[in-house]
Amino acid sequence: MNNIKISVLLAIYNGEKYLKKSIESVLNQTYTNFELLIGFNGTIDNSKKIVLEFNDYRIKIFDYGMDKGKAKTLNNLLKECSGDWVAIQDDDDIWLPQKIEEQMKLIKDYDIIGTQIFYINEEEKIIGTPNLSNNHDDILSKSLNGENQIANTSAVFKKVKAIEVDGWDEKIDGIEDFDFWLKMMIIAKCKTKNLNKHYVWHRLHSNSNFNTKKYDLQFLLKKYI
Repeated sequence: MNNIKISVLLAIYNGEKYLKKSIESVLNQTYTNFELLIGFNGTIDNSKKIVLEFNDYRIKIFDYGMDKGKAKTLNNLLKECSGDWVAIQDDDDIWLPQKIEEQMKLIKDYDIIGTQIFYINEEEKIIGTPNLSNNHDDILSKSLNGENQIANTSAVFKKVKAIEVDGWDEKIDGIEDFDFWLKMMIIAKCKTKNLNKHYVWHRLHSNSNFNTKKYDLQFLLKKYI
């Protein structure tokens, strides 16, 4: 199974505070056949310097200057992928070492494979966990009721399916991930699965969208119901 290449997409916007640990957690995966595509979008802090300190042939760097927008950056990186499967990492999240290895065991049966996640604070103390369903029917049903059931940085997915739905909607800010998973399940007919174990630490802090913004999901759901 190690002959299947994974393309990991990491969009960075001023992520210097937690970036090193985020990248290290990708490079330390027990599944080694991957590339890490890093895209800078409007970054003005020390993130570029931190990335350049890593000496790993699997890292590919793309600088999009001041062209801001996470969805736009992910779409640009998707075009650069050489793997058939794609994963997303954030500059403040941490993967446990066996994450990709355990997910790759299921790629014959699913198009999107996520995991359970822990919420951590700025000091990396576990402060909670979301209620994510394991089977496809529950994931789809709850998602259509406004409960995003796929943790963005936990998922691996088929690149061909992402291309089929034209990637991420660049007009949506902050919930482009939820819209993407809805498109993947409904338009591309992706079969989904969440592993039972927690393989991602998702950091909540003062600058995270999760902590600082509230979103009206109804306009998204109306597109798919």
